[in-house]
Amino acid sequence: MKRGFTLAELLGVIAILGIIAMITVPVIDKSLNQGKSNLSETQEQQLIKGLKDYYTENVREMPKNIGDKKCLKISDLQNNGYLPLDIKNPSTGDNYSSVAEVCATKTRDNNFEYEVDLHE
Repeated sequence: MKRGFTLAELLGVIAILGIIAMITVPVIDKSLNQGKSNLSETQEQQLIKGLKDYYTENVREMPKNIGDKKCLKISDLQNNGYLPLDIKNPSTGDNYSSVAEVCATKTRDNNFEYEVDLHE
């Protein structure tokens, strides 16, 4: 006598696998999106640190008056050694565009606000 699975048993297993997939796929997707978000925040902090390092060595180039804003291209920070050459945009996985910048705005005496402008 041959032993095997009946059609009902196979359909039951397929249904259970489908339910497991419905539960796990959204959880995995959420986890991947959270990872990309965390990477973007970390990357932005690294870009701002590169600008701060640049201004530490080039104090005279910092914004002088309250409200003044100065920006440097990410490529210039890379070429001068303030950022790694292999840093990539986490959203696209590509190198940053040639117009992407990191900016510092003087808000008060000895106080600056930093931002990353990717021109996307």
